[in-house]
Amino acid sequence: MEVLVTGASGFIGGSTCAELLGRGHAVAALVRRTGSEPAGTRAVAGDLTDAPALAAALAGGRPDAVVHLAAEIGSQRNAAKLNEVNVEGTRRLLQACGEAGAPRFVFVSTSVKGDPRGAQIDEDSPGPVETAYGKSKAVGEELVAGSGLEYSIIRPGHVYGPAGWYVTELIGQLRKPGRFGVIGNGENWWDVVHVDDVASAIADAVEKAPNGGVYHVVDDEPISQRDFIALTAESLGMGAPRRTPVALAKLMIGGDPTAVVTRSARNSNARIKRELAWEPRYPTAREGVPAAVAEL
Repeated sequence: MEVLVTGASGFIGGSTCAELLGRGHAVAALVRRTGSEPAGTRAVAGDLTDAPALAAALAGGRPDAVVHLAAEIGSQRNAAKLNEVNVEGTRRLLQACGEAGAPRFVFVSTSVKGDPRGAQIDEDSPGPVETAYGKSKAVGEELVAGSGLEYSIIRPGHVYGPAGWYVTELIGQLRKPGRFGVIGNGENWWDVVHVDDVASAIADAVEKAPNGGVYHVVDDEPISQRDFIALTAESLGMGAPRRTPVALAKLMIGGDPTAVVTRSARNSNARIKRELAWEPRYPTAREGVPAAVAEL
């Protein structure tokens, strides 16, 4: 089938395109400028902020499925920008898909909820949405569910790998003098997952997810913030990371990024394993982190 991927040139998008191509699918990459599309994909010009361009992109060749990965992540303090891209951009894309008759929509959200007590939760568990980014994605999920399109929703946890935030932010901070590492006591749970496993989950959703399916995509074993960062430092051949008080972290990087790091989330992957027969290539961070670091 032909799959249109938004955010194709991003961290998760590149791995997703490679996974889809490896399974024999044709991939069209929605990009703001041609030349930035992943190898092997067909570039389609378009922008989530430009409704006519999206309509033209979809009308130019109706895909069998659309994977919506593009999102604003870096503007945690800019609520207007988060809303424009993550909410209104999703609304525009859904409208364009509906008008073009695109038959299948896979929305890549995030593990929007956690549990401050550290309890394991599933896709239907109640709980607060603790970050501005998570709130924008939760609204996006509501738009998708109410769109009338056949859809599925993927909720990755903390996605790590040989690129993206893991390299530019976490490893970048660890390598700086003074090493801004663990925030707070570091005992909060992280639901982590390797980028290649997210890509395989997205491809599984494209191929066989039932209409309305919602899936956490995390590895088999949650890990504390402290242990994940320590494992990364060890894989880099570095010593134990420093700890930074929460109050100081809020002053240095802002309240919302600090909340992302210190929130506790232990999401279950039982549903996607049961319904889509998904299995992570890296079952835990103990396998995935050294593999990611080895690719740097």
